[in-house]
Formats: sequence, structure tokens, C-alpha cells
Amino acid sequence: MIVPHDQALITHIMLGDLVAALTSMIVCLAIQLRQEEVHFASAMTRAAIVSELNHHVRNAVFPLCLAVQKSGDKDASQLATEAVERINVALKEATADALSGRSNYGEDVHSRNGSVLVH
Repeated sequence: MIVPHDQALITHIMLGDLVAALTSMIVCLAIQLRQEEVHFASAMTRAAIVSELNHHVRNAVFPLCLAVQKSGDKDASQLATEAVERINVALKEATADALSGRSNYGEDVHSRNGSVLVH
């Protein structure tokens, strides 16, 4: 390609390239912002689902813990304490998985060993 020696033409070409570059950058930034918005909305949905799950599990376990404590059996109380701790660990892991996007709760339900897994 032959480079013109006319200074005004070179300036117009450079300005055209600059406008094209700026327009491309604005479009790319708009696409990135939209993707971040979608990701944030998805993360908030997952957080709400895990929060609801956490609430229901704890409400279901609490009366059992009260019944075991009321019975006064030390072995049963120790077993209940260990079970509650395992539930706490499982809920923390489920929360971390849901918020990181490693698991999508509510989509593609699979069954393994009689339990329901969600991927």
C-alpha cells in the first residue's frame, strides 16, 4: 500500500482509526459490563437458594437437638452434637460451591446412591 504524503489525509486516516478504536473499546466494555451484571444476578440467585436451604435444614434439625438434650442421654447428646457439626460443614461447603458457581442448584438433577445430586 502506498502511504500518501498529504498531511491532511494522514491526519484524517489517523483520526478515523482513533474513532474506530474508541468505538470498539466502548462496545467491548459494554459487553463486559453486561456479562458481569448477569454473573452478579446469577450469584445472588444461588445465594438466595442456599440461604433458604440453610434456613430449612436448621429449622428441621433444631427440634431434634432439643429432644436429645431434654432426654439427658450423654451418648445421644454427643451424637447429636457431631451430627449438627457435620451439617454445619456440609452447609458451608454447599454455600461455597453455590457462590463460586461450581454447583448450580435447581438445574440438571442427577441421582446417585439414592440421593439427589445437583450439578
